[in-house]
Amino acid sequence: METKEIAKTIQRLLSITETGLAFSRDEFDQERYLELRRLLGHLLADWSDLDGKELAELLRPTDFYATPLIDVRAVLVRDGKVCLVKGKNEKTWALPGGFCEVGLSPKENIVKEVQEETGFNVSVSRLLAIFDTNKFQFQSKQYAKLVFECQIEDGNFQPNTEIEELVFFDIQSLPELSSKRTTKEQLEILWEIYQGDREQYLD
Repeated sequence: METKEIAKTIQRLLSITETGLAFSRDEFDQERYLELRRLLGHLLADWSDLDGKELAELLRPTDFYATPLIDVRAVLVRDGKVCLVKGKNEKTWALPGGFCEVGLSPKENIVKEVQEETGFNVSVSRLLAIFDTNKFQFQSKQYAKLVFECQIEDGNFQPNTEIEELVFFDIQSLPELSSKRTTKEQLEILWEIYQGDREQYLD
C-alpha cells in the first residue's frame, strides 16, 4: 500500500474514532477512543506530510459526527485568462473562494466569497467540478471542493482584509499556487471543462 493510501486509511480511522467519542456514553469506551486517537496521531505523523499545525487540527476534539467539509471556488475568465487571488502576507495564488458558511447554499456562498475577495458581483453559470481533496491535496481535513463557473456582472477589485492582489493569468503561465486550495492539475481539468474539451468532473 502506498504512503498516501496509508495516510488516508489512518484519516478514516480517526474520523470513526471522533464519531465514537462524540456519541459514546461509556466511560471505558471513551478512554479507549482517546488512546486510539493518540496512537493514530503518531501513525499519521509518520505516514503523511502534514506539519505540526495540521496534525493538531486533525486531532482537535469534536462533538459531532465526523464528515468532510465543503469548500467552494470560482472560475472567472476574462480575455481568455483565469482569475487567481493572493491572500494577505502570502506568496502563493488560488482560485477565489473559501469554506461554505452555515445558512447559505453552495451557490450563495460562492457569490458571497467572490464579492468579498474580488469586489466582483457575479452570476453562477454552472458547476464545473467536485474535487475530493484526498485525491488532489491531502491535508488534515477532507474537503469536497465545489468549483463553479461564474460570470462577472460588474465591480472592481480593491485590496482588502483578505486579498492583496488579483491577476488574470494565462493557463500556460501560472504563478506558484497555494496547493492546498488550488493545484495545477485541478486548474488544467477546469480549463478543459470550461473550453468544452471534457465533461463535468465529479469525484
